[in-house]
Amino acid sequence: MTAEAGSPSPAIARAPSSRRLIGASFDLLSRSSEEMRRASFLIGAIVVGTGGAYGLAAWWLEVASVHTRVGVTESAMSGALGAWMALLGFVGIVGVIVAAVESRAMATAILGGQVTGRPVSVRSALARSRATFWRVVMASIIVAIPVGLAQGAVIVAMAAVAPDATELSTAITAMVAALVGAPLAYLLTGVVLGDVGAFEATRRSFRVFKARKPAAVLVALFESVAQLLILLGVSAGLDIALRVLDALGLGVHSGIAGIALVSLAIIAGAFALGTLLFTVIAISIAPQVVMFVGLTQTTRGLDHVRPGGARDPEKPRAGQRPLHRFTRLMRLGFLVSVLGLVGALISIHALPG
Repeated sequence: MTAEAGSPSPAIARAPSSRRLIGASFDLLSRSSEEMRRASFLIGAIVVGTGGAYGLAAWWLEVASVHTRVGVTESAMSGALGAWMALLGFVGIVGVIVAAVESRAMATAILGGQVTGRPVSVRSALARSRATFWRVVMASIIVAIPVGLAQGAVIVAMAAVAPDATELSTAITAMVAALVGAPLAYLLTGVVLGDVGAFEATRRSFRVFKARKPAAVLVALFESVAQLLILLGVSAGLDIALRVLDALGLGVHSGIAGIALVSLAIIAGAFALGTLLFTVIAISIAPQVVMFVGLTQTTRGLDHVRPGGARDPEKPRAGQRPLHRFTRLMRLGFLVSVLGLVGALISIHALPG
């Protein structure tokens, strides 16, 4: 296939066959492990800063509920305490969404640099993520609409035909999502690596899809199972954590030291959730990066953040703001989380015994 407009590097390997795509993807992930680890820590910090406060507030509310009369907690949730919890929940949800978008863009940039033999740093990947953030959001919406409608139709049909076949329904839903999403499989890489807008990336994704249709289906399948992997990982992690806490005798009746240890475990769990989110997203995106770069022979979007580029994070040009790990809005979110946690604790402390 002809390369997209730009200056392709002759060192870029051609796209592997569909049969070898999975192996090539995991080999790419292995070569990028150090950068991936550092990037996952950043995502973990975002999730902790925005969502950790809700977890702490919910835990301390559970502890306080043991020492209050029946119905007092429910009544308090209709007042100031409920407002504080709603605020913390909202900030936490927004934080996870931002972390997911940053994860997709950063993982694409890191993997794209590695597959060309010209790796980019985590800081450069972050700069690329910030530059394409809203385009990545739009691309995700474009993909989500047809795939979501198709998945919804399959779920309704399977519920009517075989309501108890949960495993079969899940498998069929994933396959339908892959088939419907295959023509749109390269939107993310088109935005981050191809350096175009979401709508132009859609048009180009159809072109790349036609060049290797079976591979596009496999790429889309990896994306569709990412949600399942995240859910399974979170579910398994929570189950293990609860079993460990129970075995250690830690709970609402375990005293101040035990309550403090559980609080620390909640913060650690929020951080682990962020790193898991990034890792699973990186795994799901790797085949897309391998095929896109192999078929188009371009990663011109990364040139902006390489040394000397227009958005080189190490040497910002005149008029450009220095790149910070956390944007102003993120820092505002962290501040709101702290204030919300303080407000929730004051409300919890005021609960009558």
